[in-house]
Amino acid sequence: MVVIGLVTACASAPAAPGASPSFAEPVPSVNTARGLPPGCEAIDLRGPTGERIDLTGEWTGSATLFLNATEVALLNEVGGCVYGSVTGVDPDGSEVISNLSGRLSSDFTIEFEVVIVYQHTVFPFGEYSTMVMVIEWDDDGRIRLREDRETGEAPGRCIDSRFECPPVIWYRFDDVPQQ
Repeated sequence: MVVIGLVTACASAPAAPGASPSFAEPVPSVNTARGLPPGCEAIDLRGPTGERIDLTGEWTGSATLFLNATEVALLNEVGGCVYGSVTGVDPDGSEVISNLSGRLSSDFTIEFEVVIVYQHTVFPFGEYSTMVMVIEWDDDGRIRLREDRETGEAPGRCIDSRFECPPVIWYRFDDVPQQ
């Protein structure tokens, strides 16, 4: 009983002045206090007309993450991080669902980790890959996210060389260019 009282007293004693925090005495970061995950410091990116860029919302594209699938990406920007889910349904009924987790950079790029959580039938994708997306604007001023690689360059997610995996280009769902 004396040992328990001594341990409790030591655990609740204030730290000595000038002592650094330890693992036993976590100090909440400014981010955590603001509701941001660790490492997701807010970043203030501005578009060509000065508006703050917020990637939260529904996106779809002219090239897709999953071959010929009809694809929807739901993104949520949390501080300097972007999280999302992508669902795709191929014309033959094949389905794929993936999760994205990435960080925004001041050079208008997002480095994503892509984890496929469900594949139905013959998608040629690995379960884990990375992808860099560039935030840019087309000639009509529409914001888009474009995979940072050249056509013909194989992405890490496309593990079957028989399939062409074109670079991903997403527009906001309500702002897709007419073809």
